[in-house]
Amino acid sequence: MAEKLVLVLFASAMFFSLSSFAQHQSFCGHDHALRMIAQRSPEFRDAMMVSIEKARHRSPQKKSALVHEIPVVFHIVHNNEDQNIPDSVIFDQIEILNQDYRRLNPNASETREIFMPVAGDAEIEFVLADTDPEGNITTGINRVETDRTGFEFDLLSADITVDEVKFAETGGADSWGNEYLNIWVCNIEASLLGQILGFAYPPVEAENWDGFFDEISEEIEGVVIHFATVGSNNPSADLDNQEGNEGGRTLTHEVGHFFGLRHIWGDGFFDGCSADDGIEDTPNASTAANYTCDYTLDNCTDDELPNMIENYMDYNLDDCLNMFTQEQVDRMRFNLTNYRPELIGIESGIAQMSFSDFKVYPNPSNGLIHIHIPTMSHEPIGQLRTMDGRLIQEVVFSESLSTLNIQLPDGVYFIQIQGVGAHR
Repeated sequence: MAEKLVLVLFASAMFFSLSSFAQHQSFCGHDHALRMIAQRSPEFRDAMMVSIEKARHRSPQKKSALVHEIPVVFHIVHNNEDQNIPDSVIFDQIEILNQDYRRLNPNASETREIFMPVAGDAEIEFVLADTDPEGNITTGINRVETDRTGFEFDLLSADITVDEVKFAETGGADSWGNEYLNIWVCNIEASLLGQILGFAYPPVEAENWDGFFDEISEEIEGVVIHFATVGSNNPSADLDNQEGNEGGRTLTHEVGHFFGLRHIWGDGFFDGCSADDGIEDTPNASTAANYTCDYTLDNCTDDELPNMIENYMDYNLDDCLNMFTQEQVDRMRFNLTNYRPELIGIESGIAQMSFSDFKVYPNPSNGLIHIHIPTMSHEPIGQLRTMDGRLIQEVVFSESLSTLNIQLPDGVYFIQIQGVGAHR
């Protein structure tokens, strides 16, 4: 019987790519950081509320036809094999980010009718970096073994202690700089209050965050995420004793913070329904949905709209999250182009390319496959990998249409193409 190979194409340097209440409470680290800062600084609350009001009245940005490509590096800081999640999980997580930020997520149709008119496509896409800061070819996955069993988010400390994962000298991995979206994957140790799933710094200049951080150094910009929440195919997903955060939406939420979005309820521990996230088209809520997926929630009676529990910036089950609003999209794009422009780098006509422009056929295959790459500024490199990320074969594509003869056992394999289009 002829062997059958199922191939999945992944490309980098292109404008596409192929948390819950259970036994413990889980949450994002932002509201707790806000509480600490507010307690230390009586002026913080007033300054934040003024900046939020200013942000709400800023003119919306014009819609752009340009899709922004964001190069990503995942620093997998691991102490054991459970924390050292495989490449296939990272590939899956990149696909989830791209679906969520382009409103191509499979559950986009589940946005309630009342919110459909404001649901937005961020026109932001994510690719694994194909070169490191020294110009070397990379997969965009940086694995670092550590002696530390985990990294603590000390809720009683004046410092953000989980930032220790961002430095080699404290057992973590050094940042690759602000030309990349640095994502540190590690074991965030659970505290007595529950499990923090992730944490990200917004741009210092973001209007609706004024007063939160006076200064953020380049070395700590980025996202920290708990290893068990990455991707929807994570073999370690059950190790944190949480339920409902196995769909890869924790990173969607934290990247929203990285681009300057606040929680949908405006971190309402200050004023409940009078708090605000600085976004006009997100209705007020007195608190987070807290993983209930309860579509009857409407706890601010002076608002004509129910709680937007399907918004990625709420706390809810991954399966219930399905949208950003158009004004959230405007805010993210404004912050990206004005406050994180290094991430955009070189942009070109390749922005109009889509996954359908790339051809891999026949698929499934009996071993002989053809790969068509529509645009080549130089000779890209293809890597054939197993589902767990193991490299099987590497090939340099010298022309846009290449034929490979692959003799492997039946199974599903990934082809990752690096170096297509503009380089940084």
